[in-house]
Amino acid sequence: MITFLHDKLKGLLLLLLAIVGISFIFFGNWTPQGGQDPASQIVGKIGGDSMNVNEFVAAQRLALLEITLQSGRIPSADQNEFLNFQTWIRLLQIQAADQAKIDAQPDQLVSTIKKNPLFQKDNIYDPEIFQRFNSNFLSPQGFSAERFNQAVLDSVRTDTLLRALASTTFVSPEEGEKRLQRLFGPVHAQIVRWDPTKLNPTEPKPEDLESYYKANIAEFALPPRRTVEVVEFLAAGPSEEQRTKAGETAFAFTSQFFNIPEGKSRPSFSSQVAQAKLSARTFGPFSPTETPFPGETDPKLTAAAFALSSDEPISDYLPSKNGFLVLNLKDEQPGRTRPLSEVTTEIRTRWLEQARLQMTAQSAQSFTQYANVALAQGQKWEDIVKSAGLTSTPLPIFTPADDKPLTFPNADRIRPAVTQLDPARVSPPLRTERDFIAVYLSQRDPVPAATAASTLPRILAQLQNQRRGEIIRDWLTGRATLPENQLPPEVLTQLRGSL
Repeated sequence: MITFLHDKLKGLLLLLLAIVGISFIFFGNWTPQGGQDPASQIVGKIGGDSMNVNEFVAAQRLALLEITLQSGRIPSADQNEFLNFQTWIRLLQIQAADQAKIDAQPDQLVSTIKKNPLFQKDNIYDPEIFQRFNSNFLSPQGFSAERFNQAVLDSVRTDTLLRALASTTFVSPEEGEKRLQRLFGPVHAQIVRWDPTKLNPTEPKPEDLESYYKANIAEFALPPRRTVEVVEFLAAGPSEEQRTKAGETAFAFTSQFFNIPEGKSRPSFSSQVAQAKLSARTFGPFSPTETPFPGETDPKLTAAAFALSSDEPISDYLPSKNGFLVLNLKDEQPGRTRPLSEVTTEIRTRWLEQARLQMTAQSAQSFTQYANVALAQGQKWEDIVKSAGLTSTPLPIFTPADDKPLTFPNADRIRPAVTQLDPARVSPPLRTERDFIAVYLSQRDPVPAATAASTLPRILAQLQNQRRGEIIRDWLTGRATLPENQLPPEVLTQLRGSL
């Protein structure tokens, strides 16, 4: 689906395209001095032809162009894995289109360009916008008109191929109605609960505690801790100029601790704070996973505190929410692994807690398996619950896919559970924060006629799209594993679980 861009964003997008385009030129043409050119390294094969780094980078640039034309977005710098994946997919699709002898006509090229929202203003093709795209993106990357046209035609050809594949999908009305009923049919349900705190497992033996300790030894380690003094330089206001002034003041303060003349010692942090008529606050001790500075959530501040040492106890000036911070190491406590003798009580508590959870899960699993067999044999739910010594709690009638908030406990776990159930069936045990529950579906009412009329077409379309995605994924996976194609293992793994 093409993302429609607001006209005011197009200029910024085209500028970003120019920056990204230039970066790809640099990477694609860079060659180190001396030795073997790493760009000649083979990264895979398509159609029996080996592809080296330079050739793959060229293919990446075409994939980047296609992604931009189709989505109106540029993959960010941290989406390199996504771009690599899309590049290999595009190569597979073009290979298949070539083998199928699928062609595209010039009028399809012109129509595709003019219909692209990226080149439209007020839903009408604007040649000026296209020319800016050419100047800021195509020309810096060395895209000739012929090469751009071919890239668009390749996109038309592969779209034709994928539509032909997807046209074989079929969703029966019965399948859509079943999904509709499961999602929008009001349900009558009951739940049973198992409370782990009511179980009393046998006391662990010394060897049980030792085994648990060895298996979870990292969880009983004490992390390193730091205590620091903090001086804050507040910006006088939210403007960039005021923040810059605060940074200049912070820089002048920290310079005296780093630009030390030869033969001079580092001045005292406390004395310099007092001389500058500043106030220092002390925070700690804290661990590497904490955010000890009030109002600050950036983990880099905590990381900076743990980068300090007795040799380098003072930090550079660090950006904060309202200005800049300077840290001074006041105390450091190294982390250590506590011996078994020190944590025996804690291990016993955790061992018993885990034993209770395991016993409860087993009890819940045994009940749900027995209950489903008994229900299939015609036994009544009330009798099954009573014989197991449990209590069944009816829930208010609700519709699983309704947006209306549900007020009963564990509703977020119960909603999806009942969509998978047939009437007179019990769900597998569900773990909650405090206990285990199982859901019994006694009845599902018919979907209201108005809801069915408005929702069934959307469900059928959703199932159709899902089926199309599955067909294309399976087809691409088959193409990728042909003997003449060799893709990186991570691409194959992602392909099997993505589209």
